[in-house]
Amino acid sequence: MKQLIFLLITILTSTSLVAKSANFQISGQVQNHLEPNIVITGIDNSKLVAATLDDDGNFHMAATIDEGYYLLNYGRNTTYLYLHPKDDLQLTFDANHFESTLVFQGKGSERNNYLAKKSEVEAALTQDLEAFYKVDEATYLSNIEGVKNILTASLDQYDVEPYFKKEEIKSLEYERLLRIQNYSSNYKFYIGETITPSVEFYKPIQDLDVNDAKAYKTQPYYRYIVNSVWSDRIETAPGVDTMLEVFRKVPSKELAVSLVNGFYSDISTNKERSKDYLDLIKRITKQEGFIEAAEKRYAETLMAKALQEGDISPDFSYESLDGSNVSLSDLKGNYVYIDVWATWCSPCLKQVPYLKKLEERYHDKKIVFVSISVDKADFKNAWKQMIADKQLGGLQFFADKSFDSDFMEAYAVNSIPRFILIDPEGKILDPEAPKPSFEKTQILLDGLLEYK
Repeated sequence: MKQLIFLLITILTSTSLVAKSANFQISGQVQNHLEPNIVITGIDNSKLVAATLDDDGNFHMAATIDEGYYLLNYGRNTTYLYLHPKDDLQLTFDANHFESTLVFQGKGSERNNYLAKKSEVEAALTQDLEAFYKVDEATYLSNIEGVKNILTASLDQYDVEPYFKKEEIKSLEYERLLRIQNYSSNYKFYIGETITPSVEFYKPIQDLDVNDAKAYKTQPYYRYIVNSVWSDRIETAPGVDTMLEVFRKVPSKELAVSLVNGFYSDISTNKERSKDYLDLIKRITKQEGFIEAAEKRYAETLMAKALQEGDISPDFSYESLDGSNVSLSDLKGNYVYIDVWATWCSPCLKQVPYLKKLEERYHDKKIVFVSISVDKADFKNAWKQMIADKQLGGLQFFADKSFDSDFMEAYAVNSIPRFILIDPEGKILDPEAPKPSFEKTQILLDGLLEYK
């Protein structure tokens, strides 16, 4: 099902920009290669160029490009690139350790090695969710300014071209602004509580020019901000007619396309207005494939609503780490806290330290911690490697058909991480249980398990 997202994006965007001449080229080797293809897309997700790996994991791509930010995609793993028409890059990485093993050589390598390292640095700086998010406004602003300063200092350590440094400094500021814009939503996502920042807190966003067409085309974080601003305007409009009126004021086709793809996701993530978003899609586009996929997503969302506290949970039978098959029914007599995740999911990995704390706290109680990977079948070795690298505990299972597994479809799992809590009789306690990082999760489990 997740593959639909990329397909829908390509339906509504321009056709492939595969080049006729080879101004830019990149070659390399993927160790422990799993996926057969490697793809470079624009920041609008339009496909630029792709290559098929040979038996030894070697690949070569060439394309005519404009200077700017791009995305390198391998399976569900992605990393930012900054490419120049005269670049001649060589890339190596280990498919089992994608982010930490990316190494670029050749013309253009310095800026892209910086971007690869940047991703690791950001993950480390934001890993402690409570220290980063659960703070007052002034401390949070200090935290995100600190991230920007550390990354700026890191940029100074690389021998990059002046044109890239200029654009990356802009990018770091846009990323800081995006963190301001997303503060309340990230707080709820990671901490599980609702906050209302002051009007003054959002002043930098209110002062930002959101009609800069050039920045929208070239700066990924500016693009996220603008999409969010317009998405909020449409979301707050009452009824489909008013939503459509707001949408018609969107200043560019490129922004409109991006918003429509967002409406598809909103069908499941904004369940209270899922029908509004479906109807809005039908009134905006005539793309039959897109409409059919949106209708299917809406039907799955309705099905998810039917699963309520007290219902018998759908069963599963998945392969465990040792190769044996285990069913949910085998775990009866215990509470079961299920974590649906994947190796490529950054928000999932941020929950790992908190999940480990829960496992340690309740190690002698009648609760089983189950982690179900929805990685594609080709990434089973990467799944096993990550379990070893991060010393993951609990019961580790590999879903038989990724997101299309019967259990995932029964719960309409469209996004991860997703947590599910089941009682000792196999009944659903919460089909969308709180995350391990939420304070209320420990309070809930303490009560259920009579923890003292």
